[in-house]
Amino acid sequence: MADPVLEGAWIFTTEARQNNRPICTETWDFGSDGRMEVSSGAERVQKTWRLERDLDGLWLVMTTLSTNHAPDCMGNVTAEIPKGEDRTYLVPLNSGRVLTCPPPGRTPNGAPVVSGCYGGLFPADQAG
Repeated sequence: MADPVLEGAWIFTTEARQNNRPICTETWDFGSDGRMEVSSGAERVQKTWRLERDLDGLWLVMTTLSTNHAPDCMGNVTAEIPKGEDRTYLVPLNSGRVLTCPPPGRTPNGAPVVSGCYGGLFPADQAG
């Protein structure tokens, strides 16, 4: 399967649900210049991003540049900008949705095993 093309606006929703609805919904706007903005509740976060592929699979690598320190969709406020890169494991699905997951584990024979995915991305133009 080809890597997803992330440029443009995507909707992130948590896998965790309350009343059959995601607990949190955000907009991730990926620029073709490697910059992105995350809109989560009242929070606006500026980041850089890139995709990397290794033996485990596909990774979204992000670095936070700034935040307005307003509450995110969970009511949390980012007190300090995290240092360094944040890596999120991506699992593209045939539907166009992309799962966001922790790093995969390994079976005894070395095959990657993905579990505990915490959310998913889908293109904003498919929201409905």
